[in-house]
Amino acid sequence: MSAPSAAGKWTRVRLCGFGVGFAVLFFAVGTRAFNLQIRERDELRAKAEEQYLREIELPPRRGRILDRKGAELAATVDVDSIYCNPRQLPDPADAARKLARVLGLPRRDLEKKLTQRRYFAWVKRRVSPDEAAAARALKLPGVAFAKEPRRVYPNKELAATVMGHAGSDGRGLDGIELTFDRQLRGRATSVQGLRDALGRELFIEGVADSSTGAGADVVLTVDKYVTYVTERALEGAVARHRAKAAVAVVMDPRTGEILALASAPSYNPNDPAAAVAIGARNRAITDALEPGSTMKVFTIASALEAGAVRPDDRFDCQMGTMMVGKYQIHDTHHYGMLTTTEVLKLSSNIGATKIARRLGRERLAEGLARFGFGRPSGVTLPGERAGIIRPVARWGDIGFSNVAFGQGLTVTPLQLAAGVGAIAGGGVYRAPRVVSRVVQADGRTEAVSPSSPDARVVSEATARAMAAMMRTVTEPGGTAKQAAIEGYPVAGKTGTAQKVSNGRYDPDKWTASFVGFAPAQDPRVVIAVLVDEPRGEHRGGAVAAPVFREIGEQVLRYLHVAPEAAVEAAIQTKKGDVGRKMTKAAVAASAPAAEAAPEGPGSDLALAAEDALGEGIAECEEAGETGETDNAGPETGDVVAVPDFTGMSVGQAIRAARRSGVELLADGGGVALRQSPAPGPAARGVLARVTFGRRP
Repeated sequence: MSAPSAAGKWTRVRLCGFGVGFAVLFFAVGTRAFNLQIRERDELRAKAEEQYLREIELPPRRGRILDRKGAELAATVDVDSIYCNPRQLPDPADAARKLARVLGLPRRDLEKKLTQRRYFAWVKRRVSPDEAAAARALKLPGVAFAKEPRRVYPNKELAATVMGHAGSDGRGLDGIELTFDRQLRGRATSVQGLRDALGRELFIEGVADSSTGAGADVVLTVDKYVTYVTERALEGAVARHRAKAAVAVVMDPRTGEILALASAPSYNPNDPAAAVAIGARNRAITDALEPGSTMKVFTIASALEAGAVRPDDRFDCQMGTMMVGKYQIHDTHHYGMLTTTEVLKLSSNIGATKIARRLGRERLAEGLARFGFGRPSGVTLPGERAGIIRPVARWGDIGFSNVAFGQGLTVTPLQLAAGVGAIAGGGVYRAPRVVSRVVQADGRTEAVSPSSPDARVVSEATARAMAAMMRTVTEPGGTAKQAAIEGYPVAGKTGTAQKVSNGRYDPDKWTASFVGFAPAQDPRVVIAVLVDEPRGEHRGGAVAAPVFREIGEQVLRYLHVAPEAAVEAAIQTKKGDVGRKMTKAAVAASAPAAEAAPEGPGSDLALAAEDALGEGIAECEEAGETGETDNAGPETGDVVAVPDFTGMSVGQAIRAARRSGVELLADGGGVALRQSPAPGPAARGVLARVTFGRRP
């Protein structure tokens, strides 16, 4: 047998070599596959899922801000956002030109974005419906639309400084939007999703429902219409007096609820960029200014409460000039002897100084603190200032006088309204509040409590006396005749204060203010108005008081508060019924003993007569008079005669007081036992306190 040829050997060697090579390659592939499929499976799977499978966080739908009646002040809506795949654009430069024109974007910036070789680029986010429609009409390839939530303020500037605004990321930046951001924003939810080659997020089973984490609604005490009326009045005042700014607070003294908190200038929270440039902010809490003569209300109220003065006490106002150390205090007019009431009515700085001296520094400081000055009110809004009241030890003689009539200290308009609200509310300070409740997405309601509990700061008698004294400010001869509202008695106080510039009072910069309440006998609203740096006329009675009247007229009608004439007519009708009831009781009392009910204090007849008499007295006191309509009294002169009320019934005393031109403050029932002041001559508008009871 012949030996194999060289060619055959070489063939076998090559076959063996290929076989070994394939065997090695198969082993290597098998080993690699084993490692990939078995050993490294979990690690590689996690890496793959990082590229296409991800947790997609769904931002919750931001809650609404509502007014007290449920009207939307802020809401969240779904709007279009425009994006594109630049690789699909046949002519990026032409597409950029067309899109820039309809969307109001810089063409070069958009062209630079679209010429990049990327798969995804935002064109413009959260566009208006008109912009979205215009972009769709272009029918550009690669351009698409997605829905995104956007915060909208349907009333534009209305209540903007209270609400604040939210940023493009849905987070609150100012006002209620900031303070209640956590509640409004809600809780984010996550779902499983895929990411495609363009980087877009795709949901595995459609768009998930994020309502479980939706934000809560915040319900304000603010009223939309009252705010509209107030803002319009402020805008008119700023334009009329060419003022720097104006601010107003409208508050319900019975609850402390704020019905309007308005500032001018305002801004549109849908486009908040201009807010800083025009100085738009919530000035009712951020601006602390010297109050001027409005502070005399609290000086006199503190003195009355401490028993240091009475409404009819007289003070020598020294014809308008008084030296305090080396400094002079001036009054606008040359006044001689004035009663406490007239000091308030005519706004005498000298009179306020002498009243404060009777009270003393410590008690004045304590009184101002009780009325809420020198500390934040606690209203749920960011940026509130506390105002400044220097320590008593640093007042000095002139500093003490200045504080008494509203210089050398600062307060915010909200503090001023809340302080007067305590007088209107019968002597009880109620912390102002702007948020009523928070309503969760599932319907649960959480009430928002005031920052502090109600606190009595003066007695009810002192509050009534102050209300009567403050009424004289808006009556003929007072400093605020222009604040008077036809049909509604108004109690209030004017203020005119110089502003400080470079450490000195600037003779060209003033703030004009008026704070008051109406109706004076049963207050429904407290309104504080401040106009900052009016040009020309700058007195509070001429600048701020008319704004008070404009707001008050419309708000009282809106709240269905009947004018005094209508109330008087209703009382007269009711009193006729009461008179007939009392007549029947008298007839029954004169019947023969055998036919009459048993006599005595507890008998049915006595109780019926007492009920009829009590009802008649209560209604006469509410009306301010009895069945007689004799209002005769001195029409001229500054002196009236205080009658001797001793032994009179309540009805008789009311008639006598009205005929004499005297304000009557009646305590108790029965017959008059004591009175202050004593019978005799007194200044017009004097308040006579009469205590009624049973004869000893």
